[in-house]
Amino acid sequence: MPERSALYRRYRPQTFAAIVGQEHVTRTLKNAIASGQVAHAYLLTGSRGIGKTTIARLIAKAVNCTTSKDGEPCDRCESCVAIREGRFLDLIEIDAASNRGIDEMRDLREKVRFAPSQGQYKVYVIDEAHQLTSEAFNALLKTLEEPPPHAIFVLATTEAAKIPGTIVSRTQRFDLRRIPYRGMVAQLGAICAQERMTCEPSALEAIARHAQGSLRDAESILDMVAAFSGGTVALRDVDELLGVSEWEETAALFDALAANDAAAGVRVVGKLVDDGRDLRLFVRRAIDHARALVLVTATGKAPETASEGVAAKLLEQAPTLPLPRLAAIAKRLIETEQSLRTSEGTPLPLELAILDLTTTAAPAPAPSALPPTSRPAPAPVRGASAPSRTPTRTAPRAATTAVIDLAARRAQSAVAIADVQRAWVDLVAEAKAKSIGKAAHLLTAEPVSVDGGTVVIGFANDFGRALWQDRYRGELEAGLTERLSVAVRVRCVVQAVPADAPSPTDDPMLRAALETFRRPDRIMEIE
Repeated sequence: MPERSALYRRYRPQTFAAIVGQEHVTRTLKNAIASGQVAHAYLLTGSRGIGKTTIARLIAKAVNCTTSKDGEPCDRCESCVAIREGRFLDLIEIDAASNRGIDEMRDLREKVRFAPSQGQYKVYVIDEAHQLTSEAFNALLKTLEEPPPHAIFVLATTEAAKIPGTIVSRTQRFDLRRIPYRGMVAQLGAICAQERMTCEPSALEAIARHAQGSLRDAESILDMVAAFSGGTVALRDVDELLGVSEWEETAALFDALAANDAAAGVRVVGKLVDDGRDLRLFVRRAIDHARALVLVTATGKAPETASEGVAAKLLEQAPTLPLPRLAAIAKRLIETEQSLRTSEGTPLPLELAILDLTTTAAPAPAPSALPPTSRPAPAPVRGASAPSRTPTRTAPRAATTAVIDLAARRAQSAVAIADVQRAWVDLVAEAKAKSIGKAAHLLTAEPVSVDGGTVVIGFANDFGRALWQDRYRGELEAGLTERLSVAVRVRCVVQAVPADAPSPTDDPMLRAALETFRRPDRIMEIE
C-alpha cells in the first residue's frame, strides 16, 4: 500500500501568501526580507497549530531563495525545494523539549560559527523554546546578543511568559493569533476540493468550531472524518466521530429555559441519553451557547463562529434571556459539568440543573391568569431582585414522566419534615443493604429541619458530617429527591446525640460497623 502523509503535512503553506490568518506577521517579514533588514533573531509565540513552525521554515526559505520576489520565496529554486523536502543542511531544527540542557546549547554555540554549506544563511529553529533550562538560556544568551552575520535564530513557543526577558529583548517578537473561523472554513473547503472529497458546509463549520482556532487540529479532524466516512464529510459523521452535540439541541435547551419549561428541557436530555451522547460534551456546548447569547446581548451581533441558522436563533433567543439570567445559567452549567464527571453516567445532575433553572427563575404569573379567589402578587420594587427560593407554579401537561412530575411538585410549598423523615428511613434501609459502612454513618444521623428546598441532616460527629457533606452529598440529594419527588439540596451539620438516646439498631453487625467505620482511619474502606 502506498504511503500517504497526513493532510496537515501535505497542505503546509510553502509561501507567506498561503499562510492563513497571520497577515500582520507575514507582511512584516516579507517587507523586512525584501529590504534586506533581516533580524538576527525572531520569537514566534501563540497557541498550537497556528503556524509558528511553518513561518520559521518560510523565513529560512525566503532568506536563502535565489529568485525571491518582494520577500516571497519562489518555492522552485534548489534551496526552496531542499527546504520543502527536509534536506536543506543549513536549516537546523531543535526540539527544546528533548534538547533542553546546557550541553546542547554549548554545541550550538560551537557549530554556529561555521559558514553555511548550501545557502546564504544558517537558520536555527528552536521549537518549544520555553522548555530550555535556565543554564541553557544563559548559554544561548551570548550567541543571541552577538551572532555571526550568517546565522538567524527563530524561537517558537506556546508559553511566551516562560522565556526570560533577557532573551526576549534580543529578538523581534511576533504574537500569532488563533486562526479566524471563516478563514479556517475556507481552507478546509479548499482542501476538500483539492482532494475531491464531497463535503457539507455545516460539517466544515462544525470541524472549525471544534478546532478552536488551530488550523492543524482542523486539518487533522478533517483527515480523520474522511477516513471514517470513506471520503465524504457530512455533519452526522462529524457528530458521530467527535461526539459533538448539534447546536439545534443546545438551542432547544435554551428555548426550554427561556420558557421555564422543565418538561421540554428534560426531554432534550432524554433524547441525548437514548442516542448515547456524551452529556459532558453537551453541557460544554451549552456553556458556549450561553456565552454566545451574552455576546449577542452585549454587541447586538452573533459570534463569527455561528452559522447563518445559528446566528438567527441566537438573535431570537437573546431578548428572552437577560444577562443576570444567563449568568445564573452559565454558573449552574459549569457546576453540572463538574458533577457529571463523578455521576457514573446518570443524567440526574443535568436534569436537576434544568429543574432548578426553570422553577426558581420563572416569572410570577400575570394576575389575570390567577384563579378568582387568588390575590395577585405585589409588584416588585424597582432595582430589587426576586428571592431565589420563591416557588413558581408549572403549567400541567398531559403526557408526564416521573421527572416532569418532580418539576410540578417542586412548585408547591416546602416539603414537610415528616415526609423527609419517612423518606430517610427508606434511604437508610437501602444504604444498609448496599454498604454496612455507609449505613453506620447514616444510622447516627437524622433530618432535623427543612430550609426552603434544603434538607438539613444532623450527624453525631464532625467526621460523619464532613464525609457526607464533602464526598457523598450527591447520593443523599439524589436519594431524597427520588423518594420525595421534589428536587432538594442537602446540608450536613453536627447535632449532639443525647446520652439517653436509644440505640439506632439492635443489629449486631451494624453495631460493630458503627464502632469500626466511624473512625477516620477507616475512611477508605467504606467504598
